[in-house]
Amino acid sequence: MINRMLPIAVTLLARTLRIRWSGERIPQRAVIMFWHGTMLAGWFSVRKRNPIALVSRSKDGNILATVLAFWGYALARGSSKKRGMEALTEAMEQVRDGHADTLAITPDGPRGPRHVYKRGAFIAARELELPLYRLEITCHRKKVLKSWDKFEVPLPFSRVDIHAVRMNPEEFFTADGNP
Repeated sequence: MINRMLPIAVTLLARTLRIRWSGERIPQRAVIMFWHGTMLAGWFSVRKRNPIALVSRSKDGNILATVLAFWGYALARGSSKKRGMEALTEAMEQVRDGHADTLAITPDGPRGPRHVYKRGAFIAARELELPLYRLEITCHRKKVLKSWDKFEVPLPFSRVDIHAVRMNPEEFFTADGNP
């Protein structure tokens, strides 16, 4: 029941958001990342870019996968702890083969620590030779959950500011090329 109702409810909420973009213009083919706590607005804002999402294989990941599939995302399932590199490789192959244009990742998910980068987005941008962007998302009216990521649920009709920042994936790697 929740798998049928949640995508509809989340979509109805997300469609009320007043999203304003600023910062760098993002090309159609790119790697885009945003923090786990702001992912609802992040995923919704990227949905029309022929995206593939990296989503964990957890119970929460199953719920997210249902919503993202409803929004037209291709999915690669895995996380930093379970099947992570396989899922990242699968997602990169989808982009390489032209089945997806944008790879979307929460670089601190699915378990944190909060706002600490994991290497997946940086590896993907480098391997795919695509630009890497971080979305700085500010929701002006929201409910913040008591979770590790301080997950934000935007209130209906909230203003959401999204500032796109181009990042250099090479800054994540050491002089010998390792993350």
